[in-house]
Amino acid sequence: MDIAARVMSVVRRTSTSEPSTSSDSNPQKVGKVMDVSDGAFIGGFIPSIVEKQRYPYTRPEFLYFSEEEITLSSDHTIRPVLCPRLPHRMPLYAGYAEVINAGKTIQNEDQASAKMLVLTQHQGAEMNGFSEEKKIESRSSNSAEIDDDPMLTPGGDESEKSTIFSLRADAALFSLFDGHAGSAVAVVASKCLHEHVKSRLCEVLDTLLHLDRQENLNFGKHRSESSYSMSKMNEEDEARIRSEHLVKGALETAFLDMDEQISQDKQVWRLPGGCAVISILVFLGKLYVANAGDCRAVMVTSDGTKALSKDLTPASERKRLQELAYRNPELIGNSFSRLEYSKKLTKKDLKSRVLYRDWFMDGWAVKTVKECDLRPPLISESSRKRRLLNTIGVSRGFGDHHLLTVDERLSIKPFLSAVPDITVTHLRDMNVLTDKDVVIVASDGLWDVLSNEDAGLIVRSTLGSTDSADSSRYTQAAQDLVAAARGQQASPNLKRWVLNSGGHASYDDITVFVIPLKYCAAPPADLEEEEDDEMLDLE
Repeated sequence: MDIAARVMSVVRRTSTSEPSTSSDSNPQKVGKVMDVSDGAFIGGFIPSIVEKQRYPYTRPEFLYFSEEEITLSSDHTIRPVLCPRLPHRMPLYAGYAEVINAGKTIQNEDQASAKMLVLTQHQGAEMNGFSEEKKIESRSSNSAEIDDDPMLTPGGDESEKSTIFSLRADAALFSLFDGHAGSAVAVVASKCLHEHVKSRLCEVLDTLLHLDRQENLNFGKHRSESSYSMSKMNEEDEARIRSEHLVKGALETAFLDMDEQISQDKQVWRLPGGCAVISILVFLGKLYVANAGDCRAVMVTSDGTKALSKDLTPASERKRLQELAYRNPELIGNSFSRLEYSKKLTKKDLKSRVLYRDWFMDGWAVKTVKECDLRPPLISESSRKRRLLNTIGVSRGFGDHHLLTVDERLSIKPFLSAVPDITVTHLRDMNVLTDKDVVIVASDGLWDVLSNEDAGLIVRSTLGSTDSADSSRYTQAAQDLVAAARGQQASPNLKRWVLNSGGHASYDDITVFVIPLKYCAAPPADLEEEEDDEMLDLE
């Protein structure tokens, strides 16, 4: 396939026009913000930073694009839809597509990674609460049921832990990074997050596999027709540490490790801005969704669509952000009010009554407006997006360590959390998985203009019209999603993009994974032995 066919993808070339680097109208300006890691604002805040990035701008490595192709892909006028050159080499045959914004930024600030992880137990790792004696006792008590395998059974003699019979497990990790104020942080995270996840999983692999095996063997062992007995069993289960708890802990600490690495790297490398992130980990028959930001994962099956993550924004995290300001009032000083009001207040509202809510409230109460209530609210309305400290539209993610509001010089980072919200889907509990059952993972550029249901309909329509033996069908589904959200150029104004339905299309960067659940439950055999860091030789 030649370069034009690959890079242009599903795009139809229109008549030539002058290149544009901006949309037809500039977005409404909001409060000013600055990153003091920028050399222009150093002025004694921090030491001078090297004007160089650790990882130069690029596109995801699984695309296998040359520098020329990367440059060609950044055409804001045509906005070509990009897909992997070799879709059959994607982990679990996952589909992928992306498109650059309509001129908001010079570079595509979204990044992505897709890795097969080979996990091996760290030598000498020992977990408190899971001593050698406890594991041997557990094996003895189940000796009638368990056929011990030195490769799979934790604990045992040192001879069982030889290099030849070391523990091993495979996992797949897909991540999207939606950058803001530059692509540098998203690029670094796309290169490094999987290593942090891998390291944290390897630390607990021995215990994790032991627990997983016990859970599978004991599934249904204590079933009873008595509803009382069942409820009692469930209470006991909730108090017990399970394998998925260790996986969730590994993901949570890996995200914090990544954010700390970015903080340290900022002292040496130029890394302005930050990024939202969402990761999908497929491991031991479960699908983990770890979300820190406004990207989204949606499961699509014959039963319909189901969101596997929730958008974490200043609006959805109002109570957490307000509580931070309540417990640490110095974070907002006398510049902002932590309260949310039912309307925008002016001096005319002084001494009148207004509805408000605070960090502990789901409902609304009434108060008399005072002078302090006229300060800008902690979370403000700006166009269609609510913003924190009148500047930033995200509340979780990586980076933004040196971000300050310009006028008040207030640090924004204390409000921004790198801790992900994690959901777990048990694939073994799903009755039937067909080749049309998938998980859609996308940046907000898609979800701004498509609903969960619309995205599900597009994917199932594409998969229903393609050959089930074609490994590139999930990439085609991702292509169709991106093309639908990007829309078409509106004639005669080629700077405008509209949906097929006539509404405004997405002007943002759009990035999409379509992950088949069928291969999450039973990975293709030809992908299981692939090393996570080994790049494909194209020669």
